[in-house]
Amino acid sequence: MGTSAGSATTLAAESLLSLAVTVTSEQYVESVLHSIVHGLAAQPGVALSRIWLLPSVHLPSFYHSASDPPDCLCLVASAGTPINSSGEDWSFLQGHFARMRFNVGKVGQVAATRHPILVEDVAAQNDWIVRPEWAKREEIRSFAGHPLIFRDKLLGVIAVFSRQPLGQREFTWLGLFANQAALAIANACAEEALQSSERNLVALVNTIPTAAWTTRPDGYCDFLNQVWLDHAGMDAEQAQGWGWTEAIHPDDRAKLVEVWQSCLASGIPIDTEARIRRFDGSYRWFLIRGNPLKNQEGNILKWYGTCIDIEDRKRGEEALRARELSWRQIVDNIPGLVATQGAMGEVEFLNRQTLEYFGKTNEELKNWALIGAVHPDDLPHVIEVRKKSLETGQIYDVEHRCRRADGVYRWFQVRGLPVRDTQNQITAWYLLLTDIDDRKKAEEALQSSERNLNLIINVIPTFIGVLRTDGSLLYTNQAVLDYTGLTLEDVRNEDHRARFFHPEDVERLREERRVALARAVPFENEQRMLSKDGSYRWFLIRYKPLLDDQGIINRWYVAATDIEDRKRAEAQVEQAYLRLAEAQQLSKTGSFITDLLGDDHNWSEEAFRIFEFDPAAKVSVELIRKTIHPEDLPTFEAVIARGMTGADVDFGFRIVTSRGAVKHLRGMARVMAQSGGRPLFIGALQDVTQSKLAEEALDKARSELAHVARIATLNTLTASIAHEVNQPLSGIITNASTCRRMLDGDPPNIEGARETARRIIRDGNRASDVITRLRALFSKKDFTLEPLDLNEATREVMALSLSDLQRNRVVLLSDLAEDLPLVIGDRVQLQQVILNLVRNASDAMLGVEGRPKELLIKTARDESDRVRLSVIDAGVGFAPEAADKLFEAFHTTKTDGMGIGLSVSRSIIERHHGRLWAEANAGPGATFSFSVPCDPGNATDVAVR
Repeated sequence: MGTSAGSATTLAAESLLSLAVTVTSEQYVESVLHSIVHGLAAQPGVALSRIWLLPSVHLPSFYHSASDPPDCLCLVASAGTPINSSGEDWSFLQGHFARMRFNVGKVGQVAATRHPILVEDVAAQNDWIVRPEWAKREEIRSFAGHPLIFRDKLLGVIAVFSRQPLGQREFTWLGLFANQAALAIANACAEEALQSSERNLVALVNTIPTAAWTTRPDGYCDFLNQVWLDHAGMDAEQAQGWGWTEAIHPDDRAKLVEVWQSCLASGIPIDTEARIRRFDGSYRWFLIRGNPLKNQEGNILKWYGTCIDIEDRKRGEEALRARELSWRQIVDNIPGLVATQGAMGEVEFLNRQTLEYFGKTNEELKNWALIGAVHPDDLPHVIEVRKKSLETGQIYDVEHRCRRADGVYRWFQVRGLPVRDTQNQITAWYLLLTDIDDRKKAEEALQSSERNLNLIINVIPTFIGVLRTDGSLLYTNQAVLDYTGLTLEDVRNEDHRARFFHPEDVERLREERRVALARAVPFENEQRMLSKDGSYRWFLIRYKPLLDDQGIINRWYVAATDIEDRKRAEAQVEQAYLRLAEAQQLSKTGSFITDLLGDDHNWSEEAFRIFEFDPAAKVSVELIRKTIHPEDLPTFEAVIARGMTGADVDFGFRIVTSRGAVKHLRGMARVMAQSGGRPLFIGALQDVTQSKLAEEALDKARSELAHVARIATLNTLTASIAHEVNQPLSGIITNASTCRRMLDGDPPNIEGARETARRIIRDGNRASDVITRLRALFSKKDFTLEPLDLNEATREVMALSLSDLQRNRVVLLSDLAEDLPLVIGDRVQLQQVILNLVRNASDAMLGVEGRPKELLIKTARDESDRVRLSVIDAGVGFAPEAADKLFEAFHTTKTDGMGIGLSVSRSIIERHHGRLWAEANAGPGATFSFSVPCDPGNATDVAVR
């Protein structure tokens, strides 16, 4: 029955629309419920308004009890006139009507049938009134109850008790408002669920003991979790974008950025290492890994990664770093649009907000289906639902996208309620278009947030687990399941530790783990975990507690990092160290790392044994200096001075140990790095005392052998020596006789006698020089290096050998370079080599007939720092295959030779750091050559030990 024209209107469309706008602007459930019931109670004539909701609606726990059955309505909001008897206050959320079952009373009937109920005249239909005295006292005329339905799901019931009669029009407007109220309640519930999910997600990301990050597809870092920020001592604003690079070690920064940009371009996961600065300024090594999240088309949507602390692995092999991400806040508070249509669906009225939203006139929007007001993808479904509602008279409820005046589409919930006359015929349709675009995005964000959480945990290259306070497993990520080959149900079993971990580790850590789980502090251990292929691998497992506000453990978050490679590396390093120590002891070679400027020295065990230092002693330059042999101190100081400049050094000196033993050492040191601007040396030193003593014995034997060779040469040169001495002696006798005749003359020829006496002195000096050269050549003295003129030494040998060569009819030729620099050598021994080569060349031409017996001695520069002397003969030569045997001891081609001349000569030249070789001439004969180093212009006399 409709309201008469003269009666007052209890519920006005304008006031209800205004109230609908108000409640949709609220974000929290409690505020929405409060605004609805108090807004309705404030309407003219309304005595009491109430809302009951089902337990299935996810509200805070204080609104309902866990024991409430699913078909029980719970009173959650009430406002208006008290309906109390003595000692009662029914306007509160307690009392007989706080819980109502389906089909109990009008409210229960609305919930059961999901259809609204209007009682226009309570006095005529009062059999359902539980408190008739209250209805009479408050002059209750009408009751209206509407189901709160959202997406075909019953949320609850809204009821209004009015002192003024309610007609069909007011009942319809109240129905539209009920739809808006249901939408507002659903939106608020969704918003609170989203906020709760995001809080849990952020808590999980920041509680997991790993540093984590996310970036956009272009590499812009948009999130770093608190673990990362706390480590670097940075805040999120400083680290976002590319600001995080400031925490990277300067030596690693360029390479890391280059690798990262390469991965961004190729889409290949990043897996690299770099040092990251800690808040205290120190740097630690981190393993940086990141994987791209791609859509179905293969496009990268986001990068997720972690930074795992591997400082321990770098020295001994290291640990882990975690991750985090950020989520956007979503707001949904846009009011709805209103329209009315005729019985056949033709547009009659559009309010101002509708016209402004679409940017069209009322006439233009009458053809809404033709002008693109509805998204083309949604239009067929909208037309179908609208047609069905017009045919059946059912409530029109659909969600679709509407194009805004600027061309942007937004999602709307469109609900249409039919207006019926007294004959129950539809006379019009009232439509409410509510902008739900933000709610749609919020729902998508909630779903995306949950998907992303699972994706992050399953994509992150770390084993993640969540434990109860007693250590039993609640959850583990996909990486664990893939590794073990188990299901989540399998790992939740009580015996999962016995199946999952090595029995020795389970027993070893049983008590330690039990005690650690009882304390609210992080801890870690190392255990072997069984993989699905039956093998065990070592893992570093770190536990971090999640505490409540009182500091009580709520649960444990666990991260496990594979350290099998680190364990193997440690074993290999230990084995390598043992082998190195054994090798050093066998070879008497010690190693060291030294910072000379900082006087910091790290020695191996063998280095301590060589110096006979106490292994606990603090090594310093001064301690080393005290052991240096006094004669070698200048050499030691020169090495230290050169090392102070940062240059590589080679050294050799003697030390005197604490027990008085003299040791010969040889070694080298090379700059391997700069530490604080100071050169850091790595080097090795060797005790060469035994080899030095052997070398000295060998040198003595060589000298003896060379002396024997020289004596043997002396025998063969007797005739030449006699000739060289006889010539000046004969001259002396002749000149002496002449001098005497000149003095006996009358008068004496003084000037002639004086000139003759000068010739006597000249011939005497000539004989003396011959004897001096012979004594020098065949004397027995120590090997001594000194600068000498090789041409001059050669001429002396030529003079000594000339008579012998002439007797053998050998023509001696010379080609001595004029610009020849001085060489470093022992004059006597080099002359012995030249003499031996000249004699061999002469002997090689003894049987030559029919061609000149020419012997050429030639000197020249050989390379930039060496001098070469060659003896070229025209003798019998030698076969090419016999070239290597010529210099072997006791190998000779002469019938009366000993076979030691060339062998001794080669040892002499090699001792001079030179080379002696033989070549067959293109024609007859052979060429024997040697080369020795030039004088570098440094010391004039260097003792070789």
